[in-house]
Amino acid sequence: MIVATAGHVDHGKTSLVRALTGVDTDTLAEERRRGMTIEPGFAHLDLEEGGTIGFVDVPGHERFVRHMLAGVAAVDAALLVVAVDDGPMPQTHEHLGILDLLGVSRGVVALTKIDRVAPARVAQVAAEVQALLALTTLRGAPLFPLSASSGAGVAALRSELVRMQRMQPAARADGHFRLAVDRCFTRAGAGRVVTGAVLSGRIQAGQVVLACPSGASLRVRAVQVHGREVGEGRAGERCALNLADAGGGHAEVGRGDWIVAPDVHRPTLRLDAWLRLLPPAAQPAAVRPGSGALGADIACQLHIGAATRSVRAVPLQAGRLDTGASGWVQLVLEAPVGALRGDRFILRDAAARRIIGGGRVIDPFAPARGRMRPQRLADLEALAADAPQAALAALLEAHPEGLEWRDFALGWNLGEAAAAALRDGVAIQRIVHRGGERMLDPRHWQRVLDRIDQALADWHAGHPDSVGLAESALASALGLAADPVLRQAALRSRIDAGAVVREGLWLRLATHRARLGAEDQALLQRVATLLESFGLRPPPLGELAPQLSLEPEAAAAFLQRSAALGHLVQVAKNRWFLPATFAALVRIARQVAAEAPDGRFDARSFRDRSGIGRNLTIQLLEYFDRVGITRFAGERRTIAPLAADALVDDER
Repeated sequence: MIVATAGHVDHGKTSLVRALTGVDTDTLAEERRRGMTIEPGFAHLDLEEGGTIGFVDVPGHERFVRHMLAGVAAVDAALLVVAVDDGPMPQTHEHLGILDLLGVSRGVVALTKIDRVAPARVAQVAAEVQALLALTTLRGAPLFPLSASSGAGVAALRSELVRMQRMQPAARADGHFRLAVDRCFTRAGAGRVVTGAVLSGRIQAGQVVLACPSGASLRVRAVQVHGREVGEGRAGERCALNLADAGGGHAEVGRGDWIVAPDVHRPTLRLDAWLRLLPPAAQPAAVRPGSGALGADIACQLHIGAATRSVRAVPLQAGRLDTGASGWVQLVLEAPVGALRGDRFILRDAAARRIIGGGRVIDPFAPARGRMRPQRLADLEALAADAPQAALAALLEAHPEGLEWRDFALGWNLGEAAAAALRDGVAIQRIVHRGGERMLDPRHWQRVLDRIDQALADWHAGHPDSVGLAESALASALGLAADPVLRQAALRSRIDAGAVVREGLWLRLATHRARLGAEDQALLQRVATLLESFGLRPPPLGELAPQLSLEPEAAAAFLQRSAALGHLVQVAKNRWFLPATFAALVRIARQVAAEAPDGRFDARSFRDRSGIGRNLTIQLLEYFDRVGITRFAGERRTIAPLAADALVDDER
């Protein structure tokens, strides 16, 4: 359990921690000279029953609030210290407000210096403190009158902290490793050392981690917890990591950075969060005069983890957030930061003089567009659920197109075991694609499949002489033109099931056969027989028309009409292919691309493999470009990703 002290300067926080643990957390010469904590200090208490209580002794002077915030990134409980000779003071109120905004609900209050006042004064201060606590998340926290210098009452406080440690819920050791760096220094014989609170996961010597947001690769040489080298550091502990560069060069790491497992390294510039503003009496000048609300694009300072960033705060509901109220806000950062769902933060005004509010990150990878739309706000409500199962189920129900699994799992920091359990616990249709993995509600998935069948059936009913529907036309009919991943997956599913057949660039129901008039059917059969005899290199119109005993104009009209109905593929003004021949040439293009080191091929490679000659190669490849089978750049082509996926069906 990690406990943060809080309270006004000179109320005895450091003395109390020393009385509890025997450790003096004021390690800087300046701190000892001035008798004032400047940097967060750290101590620990080993319990006879097993386990440890770690203490973060934070500065109390108002000029050092930034350093105080760096020490409370991952506290489990608070130790509020109030000297009874002074009573609650400005930093008492400010620190208590910070703990309240961060949602710290477990804690105790130490009423210090009772040896300096009469019992009546102790009772008076106790009543004042209880009244303050009643309006915060620490309401009902027990009070312990004591004297750190004489030791009176310290044992009772220690016993309560031990009880709280036993009741402390286990931290999330199943997630990927994340440590918020609050100190970084070099030690003789060891090299670089960073310390901080472990928010999730576990770490061992020998593992490779990344500094976030820089992405620098580091190797863990050793792990210490409270000054002792250990085999493993875990969530809920403060750790010191001895780090060595692993990626070449020298990696810069400092306070505010994160040390993370590679799987959760994804710096972000936009955070959607639930923010609670302080009540009107505590509002700083950052709120527009007379507005009574936080307006759009207000400049603020964000404190998250141990980092400080300049941000613009954008309320997402009605463009404003009333003072003392809570609501959704997007934080647009000037520089990237590491953050995941659930991370706590504090907002201060741009001049860093006053606390504005605080809250929790809900979506660490917030969109820049559509952030105020009702659907987006509904998504945030779903993501705010206490458990990922509830959030995923709500999002899948609300999004017929599904959602990308990687973004969801990363935002929630799901380890392998948690991810597997979630997949098993929620009904999901999984779509694996080149860019990742899409999740759908099975009911939405079935509706897409049904809509494909219905769209094709409607087309066949209105165009009985047509082979089928072009995929672009089907996309328009489905309303899924903007989501090719879902469309391709659904088509592949129907083709695999034998319900839909792909013929060249056309799609049809397996039960459909194009019905041409007898004369047209006979002529088409003659065309097919003739084209088959030429293999992969059909003749141009000037050679084809005489062999069909037709004038060029009449032959062209028939061939164009047949192509429009899907019986042929017209790749140029004077060149037509049978669908099967066209599909064979597409497969050749895919083979040539697959054999190229970078997946890029030129016209010569395709010509040599197909043997169809230079002019026809150029006509065919330009047609591939037009219909989206290939992409042309720098005299070379690549197979378009989704086209490559779709054209697998041609080989089945």
